[in-house]
Amino acid sequence: MTFEAIHDLVERTIERFPGRVAVETDTDRLDYAGLDARAAHVAAELTAAGAGAGSLVPVLVEDRRDLAAAVLGIMRTGGVFVPMDLTATPVRLRSMLLDLDPRWAVVADPADPAALRALSEAVPGAQAVTVGPSASASGRPGHRAAADDPAYVFFTSGTTGRPKGIVGRLGSIAPYIRWETEQLGVAPDWRVAQLVSPSFDAVLRDLFVPLAVGGTLVAPPRRTRLDPAALARWTDEQRIDLIHTVPSLFRGLVSAAIAGDHALASLRWVALSGERLAPQDAERLFGHYGDRIRLLNLYGPSETTMTKTFHEVTRADLTLPSIPVGRPMPGAEVLLVDESGRLAEPGAVGEIHLRTPDRTLGYHRRPQETARVFVPHPVTGDPADVVYRTGDFGRLLPDGCLEFLGRKDHQVKIGGVRVELEGVESVLRAHPDIADAAVVAHEEGGTARLCAYLEPRGTVGDTLSADLEQRLRSHLRERLPDAAVPALFVVLPEMPRTLSGKTDRKALPAPVRRVAADRDGTPPLTATERAVADLWLAILPASGVGRDDDFFASGGTSLLVVELLGRIGQSFGVSVPLRDFLLSPTVSALAAAVEKELLTADAPLDDLFAS
Repeated sequence: MTFEAIHDLVERTIERFPGRVAVETDTDRLDYAGLDARAAHVAAELTAAGAGAGSLVPVLVEDRRDLAAAVLGIMRTGGVFVPMDLTATPVRLRSMLLDLDPRWAVVADPADPAALRALSEAVPGAQAVTVGPSASASGRPGHRAAADDPAYVFFTSGTTGRPKGIVGRLGSIAPYIRWETEQLGVAPDWRVAQLVSPSFDAVLRDLFVPLAVGGTLVAPPRRTRLDPAALARWTDEQRIDLIHTVPSLFRGLVSAAIAGDHALASLRWVALSGERLAPQDAERLFGHYGDRIRLLNLYGPSETTMTKTFHEVTRADLTLPSIPVGRPMPGAEVLLVDESGRLAEPGAVGEIHLRTPDRTLGYHRRPQETARVFVPHPVTGDPADVVYRTGDFGRLLPDGCLEFLGRKDHQVKIGGVRVELEGVESVLRAHPDIADAAVVAHEEGGTARLCAYLEPRGTVGDTLSADLEQRLRSHLRERLPDAAVPALFVVLPEMPRTLSGKTDRKALPAPVRRVAADRDGTPPLTATERAVADLWLAILPASGVGRDDDFFASGGTSLLVVELLGRIGQSFGVSVPLRDFLLSPTVSALAAAVEKELLTADAPLDDLFAS
């Protein structure tokens, strides 16, 4: 197929639908003509400042109208856009900016103070270009794009704890966007939700699927994105047609929608990726909404540009142990390679290799790591025939669909976020109270969580004090994404070792649910509190919980909040707003919020606890 840059597709849409709404937020709307003007402003300012083809340009904005305009404007100059999440900790923002060492950045007008502070601390010489409603420039730079041009950088966690940038290839974006819009039948009247963080490559789907056809990108308020009850209500009110998300957020959304009696009348498709989709989650959707809302299960690491296999979920899949990730997209090929380096026999387990012309360009300033995963074809050995070695295991089912079986190395997905276990270990070892650490992924009840085994400096006993655990969590959260913070810490007198001196992971004890001795407070008192505590303990690695224990101090994360509120909706049939929970994240306060919602719904409490 003849190469066409993704921003050229968007610009054709601008010409066709100048007055149609391109991006809508909770505060305002931006039509395609306005998007064009803002993008032209960004391109003109960057060009005047000396930026051009290949220039790395971080995007430090919160408003999704600004995000879309900045990305489009940077691409018009031939630059490389790097969207960043302003909710990340200052330490992580600085780390990514230091790795990029950019000379330019795009900020909002007025600029976010946190963005300017991170920029000035990491790269004080960088020039900030604004994007905002005052944009008045017109025209487009004369840059001639090529398929192999670098287009973007998205960061994932690295083995040292430092973020690792994946450089995207311009020519690889449009084929995916064309495929999804055709596969789902996306039309100019569609409204597509924007839920994912701008720092993940999945945002490319959110942005370009609607903008390539004349649809509307619809962004909820920041807090709504992680509030199942608010998100279900927002999806209904905003008449959303398509959602891209991870299964853990999908689970909470469906539970809250059912509990809140939301019809989700406009929702046509939910495209899921980043985690395994549990059959029971799909079954809950189908059981309540029938087959009207369709599910698309996707698979593919960021290194291969978004996703490379797909499967439309059906009721027949609900009887399987896990829902398949499907067949390759057009032009892609799945190779399963056994331990001897040969193609695995049908039905046998092998390491997944992806062969695609639409891969990325590798890792930013890390040629050795790039060469380690982008390898010659495993069978032919042809160096010109490059495939991506995923590190994932899978097998082909009798119907030819791919079943994903998990990782073979120290990399995992938690809540759709890729986490390098060695990176978490490295950050833990940097803490003055920790001599050594090992981190493993543990799955229980369909929820994956991290467990950190710690060899402290000095003597701390069998468990961590609440104070030390809190300091460790703060230390980790400053440097890593929330998903990379372990839910459970296990203290070991010394780390088990192999004969060669390496950590013997097979000898690590099984994670044990426990509570620090000084956190053993008053137990739940009422029936509602006890029921809430049971749900709490189902997702937190603790053996008991006091009615006044803090969810986050007990190992909770923002991702687990979604899980907890989703389970509350499923069990009680009510939706507790996220803001109410965050005001006081304790068992007693959550139980009080549940009872308040039950009274509002006029539901008798006694019926819930009747034997």
